[in-house]
Amino acid sequence: MVQKFKNKDIFIAPHSPLTLALEGYLKDINIKGFIDKNKKDTNIIQIEELSNEEFDYIFILSPNHFENILSHYLPYVKKEKIVKVSIVDGEYRFENDFKAYKREFFYPPREMECIRKRVVFISKGFIGANNKALYLHCLKNKIDSIILTDNKEQIEELRQNSLPYELLDTKEADLEIATAKFIVFDQGNYTYLPPLHPSQKTMQLWHGVGLKKMNKLENIKYDYFISTSDWTNETNFKKIFSAKSFLNLGYPRNDIFFKDEDELDLMFCDRKIYEIVKKNFKKIILYMPTHRENQTKLNLDFQKLNQKLQEIDAIFILKLHPFMLDYYKNSGDLEYSNLFFHNAHGDIYPILKYVDTLISDYSSVVYDFLLLDREIIFYNYDMDEYLKNVSLLFDYDEFSPGMRVKTQDELEEAISKQDAKDEYGKKREEIKELFFDKIARGGALENIINILAKDSM
Repeated sequence: MVQKFKNKDIFIAPHSPLTLALEGYLKDINIKGFIDKNKKDTNIIQIEELSNEEFDYIFILSPNHFENILSHYLPYVKKEKIVKVSIVDGEYRFENDFKAYKREFFYPPREMECIRKRVVFISKGFIGANNKALYLHCLKNKIDSIILTDNKEQIEELRQNSLPYELLDTKEADLEIATAKFIVFDQGNYTYLPPLHPSQKTMQLWHGVGLKKMNKLENIKYDYFISTSDWTNETNFKKIFSAKSFLNLGYPRNDIFFKDEDELDLMFCDRKIYEIVKKNFKKIILYMPTHRENQTKLNLDFQKLNQKLQEIDAIFILKLHPFMLDYYKNSGDLEYSNLFFHNAHGDIYPILKYVDTLISDYSSVVYDFLLLDREIIFYNYDMDEYLKNVSLLFDYDEFSPGMRVKTQDELEEAISKQDAKDEYGKKREEIKELFFDKIARGGALENIINILAKDSM
C-alpha cells in the first residue's frame, strides 16, 4: 500500500515518537514536515497554516485519538487527502477510504439537571491499574461507582465478578457521564468528554512519574490531579497539565505493595503467572521495556536466556507493549519453562510486589518500584537511538539507580549474581525522596476517597 504514495508530498500528524518512527520507515516519499497543535519547531506547522502549503496527503498515526484529530482537520482539508495509519501485528497499515465519524453524545451533560453522586471511571482502550484500584476501593467502601470501557476482554472479567460497568460509546455510557458527580481518568483520553455541567468534577490519576518529557496539554483543566510530590509537580506535571488542585496523595495501584491482595485485587492479573510466582524460586525477575515504535522484537535470545534461568532457579516475566506481544504470539515464540509473557493490558502490580529484580530502561514503573527498595537493572542497549526520538526530563545516569547493561551476556551476568552487595540502595532512597512525599508512599486509596467524600457534601 505504501507504494501508492511514492514520490508524493506528505505531512505527518501529530509529532510524536510514534510518527518520528513512521517518518524513518517511509522511503521514496517526500515528507514535508509534521502537523501538531501543541508543538512548535521548524518542521512543525499548525493545521490552520495548510492553506499556504502544497501537498498530496496527510498521514495521521494516533492509536487513541485519530477520530478527535480528524474532526479538527476536516474543516481545513478534504477527507480524500487524509490517510489513517495504524499498526497491526507490527506492520503499518495505510487507509484513505475510512468512514469519517463524528462522536455525538446522546445526553449532553450541561443540559442534565439532576442530583449527582456517582463516581464514573473512564478507561478507553483498557482499564489501567490506577483506575482499577480506585474503582474497586470505592465499591468496597459502598461509594456509588461504575466503570466505562471498550475493552471486551476486561468487560468479561467485570461481568464474571458482577461489577458495575457500561460499554463506552453507547447511550447507557453517555447517560453515566452526563449524570456523574466525579469523572475519573488515569490515561490521556480527556478528549473523549463533552462539555460538562458546572456541578461535575474531574480527577486525573495519571499513570506514572518518569523520565520522558511531554508537551503542554491544553484540552482540559482538571479539578484534581493526583500526583506524588511537590518536586514532581514543579519539574514535570505542572508544565504539562492544568488543574485547580495538584494533590500529592500517591498512586492507588501502589497500595497493593503494602497489603494482602484479595480476589478482586487479582482481576486482570495473569493468574497462571501469579501462582507460579508464589512457588519457591530463588529469584523472580520482571522485564518491562519501554515500547519502541520502530521495533517489534526484543534484543533477547529467549532460548539462551531460558537456559540461564534454569541454571539459577529463577523465573523471568515479560510485560510487553501490545504490538510487541502480538509479534511473539504470531511467531509462536511464547513457550518456555522459566520465561512467561504477561497479558499486555493486564495488571502487573499484584505480581510486582513479589518481584526481586526489575529490569527496565526508561519506564515509569522503575520509580514505583523504588517504594519496594529492591534491585533494578537498566537494559538500555539502544539508548543513543532511542534518545533521537524521545526527550528526557532529567539526566539519565543521575536518575537510573541500578546496574546498566547493554548486551544479553551482561544482563545474564547481572541477574546471576547471588547475594551481591547492594551498591545502589542509597541512590534509590535519594530519588524516592524526590519522587514521593511521605504521604504518597502508601494509603493513596483512603486519601483519595476522603477527597471524593468531602467534595460530595
